[in-house]
Amino acid sequence: MSGRERWALGAGLGALLAGLAAALLLGAPLDGFAASERVRLLLEIRLPEALAAAAVGGALGLAGLLFQLALRNDLADPYVMGVAGGAAFGASAALLVLGAAPAALSLPTRGLAAFGAGLLTLALLRRVAGGRVLALLLGGVVANTAFAAGARALAAALSPGQLTQVSALLVGFIPTPPLQEPLVALAVGLAAVAWALARGRGLDLLLLADDEAASLGVDVGRARERVLLAGTLLAATAVTLAGMVGFVGLLVPHAARALAGHRHRSLAPLSFLLGAAVLLVAHGVSKALAPVVLLPVGAYTSLLGAPAFLALMLRGGRGVRG
Repeated sequence: MSGRERWALGAGLGALLAGLAAALLLGAPLDGFAASERVRLLLEIRLPEALAAAAVGGALGLAGLLFQLALRNDLADPYVMGVAGGAAFGASAALLVLGAAPAALSLPTRGLAAFGAGLLTLALLRRVAGGRVLALLLGGVVANTAFAAGARALAAALSPGQLTQVSALLVGFIPTPPLQEPLVALAVGLAAVAWALARGRGLDLLLLADDEAASLGVDVGRARERVLLAGTLLAATAVTLAGMVGFVGLLVPHAARALAGHRHRSLAPLSFLLGAAVLLVAHGVSKALAPVVLLPVGAYTSLLGAPAFLALMLRGGRGVRG
């Protein structure tokens, strides 16, 4: 690993720690509480929320890197490609089916439903697009709108509590979950980082033209399918926990490449660290501004990401094919 890559990873770790501090310290002041109550609030509310934000942001950052690699396109990310929308609809439908199922059962079931719906969405859009990446991305934007409408159509059959959960899925909201939920999501994200590290050279070769990569021993089709599968799993994990948080997966890989270059043995962990840091900061800001304006964390990431997405579109997006 080069000095530049080590420096970038150190910077990413520093950003993560700063974001964690922001998520834990920003928000309603704790001065009016007794010491024991402050500890309980930190451990039972703010720490699970911070871990959830880190898990979601890290998963989205790495998912965006993998999608951009598989499609060789700067505009790809789970939100833009419609995968997040499909996963959110799948999780919403699972809530309807689960009814009053215990929370311990509902989380893995929602996760599996989100993963399956995300995969189905990606498969259908790829078939419709027929290899045209720009058509795939535009189809993803349309799919997100359709899935949001479909999730809202479920409202008539949902209880008030389930309706609140579906609304949170659509806007991107960091919950106060039981501690085991963000820990499971973090385990999924770290396993994906380990997978990418183990296959770093193979991932690097996917940056080449297909015939060049094949001449170096890469089964391009199979490798690309595995990358898309891993990206969809990460996106579904994030959506299950926090709903549709847009544009983190779009912006973070660009920042990671600017810091570390193009080797995926450094890009994968750096994208995870930076994604976690971005969402931790956004979560901290949303809590700090809550007395003034109450917005979900997805609103803040969209405010940042939408202009950047427009700038990338105007630039053309590397590898855009009609």
